[in-house]
Amino acid sequence: MNQQSRHLPRHDDDSRLMQGMMQLRSCAILELDDDGLIRNGTAGVAAIYGYAREELRGRSFACLFSRADQERGVHLALLARVRERGLEQSACPLVRRDGTRFRAALTLERDVFEGGGPRILMVVRDITEFFQDQKRVHEAQESAMRAQRLDALGKLTLELAHDFNNLLSVIASSLDMLSARRAEDEGTRRLLDLAHLAVERGTRLTRQMLAFGRGQALVPQLSQVNDLLAASQALYRRVCGDGVQVTLDLADGLPPVALDVGQLEAALLNLLGNSRDAMGGSGRVLLQTRLEQRPHAAGTGDAGYVRITVGDSGPGIGRDIRDTVFEPFFTTKPDGEGSGLGLSQVHGFAAQSGGRAEIGTSVLGGAAVSMYFPVAQDPPGASAQAAGERKP
Repeated sequence: MNQQSRHLPRHDDDSRLMQGMMQLRSCAILELDDDGLIRNGTAGVAAIYGYAREELRGRSFACLFSRADQERGVHLALLARVRERGLEQSACPLVRRDGTRFRAALTLERDVFEGGGPRILMVVRDITEFFQDQKRVHEAQESAMRAQRLDALGKLTLELAHDFNNLLSVIASSLDMLSARRAEDEGTRRLLDLAHLAVERGTRLTRQMLAFGRGQALVPQLSQVNDLLAASQALYRRVCGDGVQVTLDLADGLPPVALDVGQLEAALLNLLGNSRDAMGGSGRVLLQTRLEQRPHAAGTGDAGYVRITVGDSGPGIGRDIRDTVFEPFFTTKPDGEGSGLGLSQVHGFAAQSGGRAEIGTSVLGGAAVSMYFPVAQDPPGASAQAAGERKP
């Protein structure tokens, strides 16, 4: 081997050199004096911050923080802790030269120059991607926990609904027999009528509980959602009242979906009634349809869903209760005004139809509840026969 070849780097040396350069580009080291003024920096400063090293020399390292963090004194607190302890580690948002924010891991170490003056070395690593990955994992875990909680509540509610329904059947039969025997007694007949009304109310509540627990028998039909909404505009306006302006925003060319038309109507009337009550009978309601790609409920990639959203101009739903609004018997209404089963019925119907229900903020400023229904795979002409075959 000649003298020249001994000085040529091997392939492994090239790989290690490239890895080292990649680490340098994701890491910046700043040299500060004891007052936080920047004296120097490595080449990584330009890669992370967008500043040339010469631009930062002589400036306070406060310029690397957002205006809000500067006003709160975040940079001053870091300086105070590193002066006291000699070493400080932290994770916080910083600001690049172009004003964009990124998540950074900071390590500040205080030592002494050879000449005797103190200095602080500040190592900055851009952990934005890692932070976002952790955030997504956390959100996925929370979503899975919510789904498990709702599933457990659904099973419990389904069992209670069946037991309650059996009791109501016995009570209703007994009332029918008493009505036949004492039809001549006016006072008794009034009491029996009240009891029958109570049984009917209990039966409606049972249906709502069954809807949440996905125990109701759906009769899905291939339907054009826009046609259903357009045909019921007059009904929606009557439900909301004269003080509420109801507007339809329907996307063109939506594919058909397989759903139970009667249950869809019940869910929409439920949501419209909630919006009306939340706004005190005066405001605006927007019914919107869209086609969206969403993660498939079975976790097998994305799929097409038709979204139906009811949004209003009311006070909205606080983020602290958004995870619980679909649970049965949860309500924000005063005692005696509502059973707390309306949104749980909407959730159960959407889930049993192969979709989902979500709550968020409307473009009108209030709450928005969206139901997602999977795009039907059957040809549009197979509605009636397919519905009969799918009936439980």
